[in-house]
Amino acid sequence: MIKKILSITAIMLIVFTVTGQHLDVREEVYLQTNSAFMLTGETLYFSAFVRSADTGQPSPLSSILYVELIGADGKPVFQKKIHLTKGRGNGTFFLSSLVSSGRYQLLAYTRWMKNFQDYFQTPITVINPFEEYPQPVQNEELSVSFYPEGGVMVAGHENDLVMKIDQGNSAGIGGRVVSASGEKIADIPASQMGLSRFTIPVKEGESYQAILEDQAGNFLFFDLPKVTSDGATIQIRDAGHSYGITPIGPSSPGILTLSIHDGQNAVFQQTAETNARISLPKTKLVAGTYLVTLTSGTGDQLASRLLWHPGSLREQRSEGMAAYHTRSPVTIPLEFDHGVDVSVSVRRMEIGHQPTSAIHQALFGRISKSWSLSVQETSDWKTMDNSLMASEWKGPKTEMPKTVKWLPELRGELIEGALNYEAPSEDKPPFVALSISGDDYQLQTAQIDEHGHFQLLINPAEGPREAYISVLGSTNEVSFQLEGQFLQAYPPFDYSLPYLDSVQVSALVERSVRNQIENAYYELKKDSIVPQTYWNPQFDYDISYILDDYNRFPELYEHFIEFIPEVMARKNKTRSKIKVLTKYVTPGSLDPLLLIDGVPTTAEEILDFSPYKIESIGIINNRVFVGPLVADGIVSFHTFERNLHGYKPGPNSLNIQYKGLDPVQQFSFPSYEDADQRLARIPDYRQQLFWNPSLTVGENGTKELEFYTGDTTGAFEVSIDGYDKNGSPISIRRYFKVQSTNQPASN
Repeated sequence: MIKKILSITAIMLIVFTVTGQHLDVREEVYLQTNSAFMLTGETLYFSAFVRSADTGQPSPLSSILYVELIGADGKPVFQKKIHLTKGRGNGTFFLSSLVSSGRYQLLAYTRWMKNFQDYFQTPITVINPFEEYPQPVQNEELSVSFYPEGGVMVAGHENDLVMKIDQGNSAGIGGRVVSASGEKIADIPASQMGLSRFTIPVKEGESYQAILEDQAGNFLFFDLPKVTSDGATIQIRDAGHSYGITPIGPSSPGILTLSIHDGQNAVFQQTAETNARISLPKTKLVAGTYLVTLTSGTGDQLASRLLWHPGSLREQRSEGMAAYHTRSPVTIPLEFDHGVDVSVSVRRMEIGHQPTSAIHQALFGRISKSWSLSVQETSDWKTMDNSLMASEWKGPKTEMPKTVKWLPELRGELIEGALNYEAPSEDKPPFVALSISGDDYQLQTAQIDEHGHFQLLINPAEGPREAYISVLGSTNEVSFQLEGQFLQAYPPFDYSLPYLDSVQVSALVERSVRNQIENAYYELKKDSIVPQTYWNPQFDYDISYILDDYNRFPELYEHFIEFIPEVMARKNKTRSKIKVLTKYVTPGSLDPLLLIDGVPTTAEEILDFSPYKIESIGIINNRVFVGPLVADGIVSFHTFERNLHGYKPGPNSLNIQYKGLDPVQQFSFPSYEDADQRLARIPDYRQQLFWNPSLTVGENGTKELEFYTGDTTGAFEVSIDGYDKNGSPISIRRYFKVQSTNQPASN
């Protein structure tokens, strides 16, 4: 109990420090998923990285991560609590046939992040092959948008633009830019994943048009943004060890100021001149997204844009594909610096699959919670540089709060609520208790303030559990209002479904058949649950009595009279009472704490309970401290099944369903190293060949990734994402193909 008090004190000290430092302690989350395109019958795996937004190092601030999968109706399909150890955790969602086809949003956040409306978000498309697919209407006309770097096209300079095509089949569309007189100004390269970048010289008073040619050979015409002669923008170029930042626009009287913010504080500030390049050393930045602003001497903002700094990002790709036979071993050598923290996914690539960097998705996850981008809807960026950050800056979603509402869950889980009580304030009971029943029951108490609010710090449990919340010191009927731990409202995300052509539909049908065969053998291949212990037995009893060791009596109080001398129990028509005879004389006389399977009870209620349902009685005959509650002893009754065995708590208690932590899983995948005849007879049509949410790397930084192929042929992608010891992201992609045994393999 002393540890619990110290934990609460530590949390309060952190919050006090954070508040005094303008809430500079921020967290950010990144989830690596095994896929963003799933079928029902498959399992969505995710590995969580919770890091300090300031240092990029694992965050010690939170011990629980909240993960939700949100549907188009704005309701959660799944909600899970993930235990975090040094900022790391993982979990799964099995997508049953009850999940409808749709585009879902995967969200992840900590309790502390809710203060700033921060979260990680990435779309997940789910196809249910057992129901009719609501094919979206295919727009015959291209929807094309053009984004100048920095937000506006400024006359008298070369301007970089990004073309974004909002249509599923947009690959290979390119064209040219012409002036109002029809003169060709520049070529527009063929788009990749709906994106293309080009540069044009812009003249004052001129207008420009893009002429695109689609796959059918049709020519389409689109107007580019209007040219401004009095606007300003900011150009950023990578110069190796530094960034070249140039304010572009008309001459401005007075002093200009160029500032770079990380979303919380200014990390760089310097006076600037129009069209004069400023060199920003990369050593002044950590990996992340920054806001660059240009302001006049009067404080007016002239231009703003984003800067993406990857830090020491190492993104490795292998272009060639080694070939392996079905059911053969695959060994992929990896080299890391010491101290890396990564997760690994090996999954089959489907038709239309684009090999993307999950680190780029991490960038967009960060932007979606802290910044607002007009081109951030797609995460399929093949490359990432700052000329692609051609967007309109719309500012932070929320202002930095002066105070916080939600404390971080540093040492355990926090549950808040309010007590609705009609009695005068001076008669309100002082304590509330939460009991998580079971063989390893837990009881935690909290004080109720003058407004009826309370906050409980508990040790989290696994899985759904039966729990009771009770008011101590009252037998009157009460009602509680518990605060939701998950988000109560969600932003208006994009839930539109992709268009599927006949080739993709055929591939999905084949994939669905393989999934059904795999699920038929689920019991032989399922992952195992690793039991976790999040707390030890809460009370160390001075003495325990197993009632079957003694003569049983018709009334429970008679057992205390006959053979339990540490407790005095009396029962008559007008009054029932239980008192613990403490070992030491203590000032004052306090009531004991009476429990049945961890749930608080009263002498009247427990002495009316059948003694034949009680297996044992544990006693502490000394003054005890349970949180803020002080009691002279504890008498704890245990039923045979540890499930209250028909006992009904009084009107001062409310039964609630406690949503515990997601169980920790041990992921297993078939190995054909030994001639196991049982495995030889079982089909192996896995889409997911391997998953390791936390790869352990030796001190020398080398690691061999080893797994076996199955019976599924095709191209596979190895995705390795995480962070190095300095907090910079790592993204590695390897590719190989699996072919049947009658074809020659190459490595």
